[in-house]
Amino acid sequence: MDKPSTRHRILMEAEKQFIALGIATVQMKDIASAVNINRRTLYRYFPTKDELAFEIEIIVMKQLQDYFTLDIGDITNKTGFEKVTAYFFQVDLDKVKEQIKLTAEFDRYFQGNYPNPDLEQSFIEALNPNQDPLFHYIRDGVTDGSIRNDMTVEELYHFISHSFIALFQRLILRENHLKYEYCDNIDFNKAFRNIILSGIRRT
Repeated sequence: MDKPSTRHRILMEAEKQFIALGIATVQMKDIASAVNINRRTLYRYFPTKDELAFEIEIIVMKQLQDYFTLDIGDITNKTGFEKVTAYFFQVDLDKVKEQIKLTAEFDRYFQGNYPNPDLEQSFIEALNPNQDPLFHYIRDGVTDGSIRNDMTVEELYHFISHSFIALFQRLILRENHLKYEYCDNIDFNKAFRNIILSGIRRT
């Protein structure tokens, strides 16, 4: 088996450190040391920590997209609402916990501009809703009348997806605390699913 490339090893190590310690805390010298290269070599691949973090976030977003391309079984003759329902019943966030944790850290760290135009374009392309089956299921539902049509497909999709990620970012980051505070008996996954489904269903 071929050894991972230096670039790949840098990305893997940086992702691990960013998740464990936070992007702001990790220094480029720490990554270089862990990968057993000097800083000059690291900067040749990634001139800044921001560029490195953006590349990792794009990779993580694609990993999440791959996961959320869920098998919901035979969709023949199913309404869009039934497809969305089947989709949410298949979601298991434990399988993408580390990726969601990284997106939370990324959102907290980056509040300014993109590091460069190429990464900006790659980042925007990774956000394309057409790559998410949920977007198509919602569109099917609006078209067939099973999902409310007083909002656009884009509005429904972005509200659901952003609410979904934001809620579970918080749950993952505060997982141990919430068990001992006020949320120990709440199934947030089930509650979120029920609220969303009841909210989008056309009656």
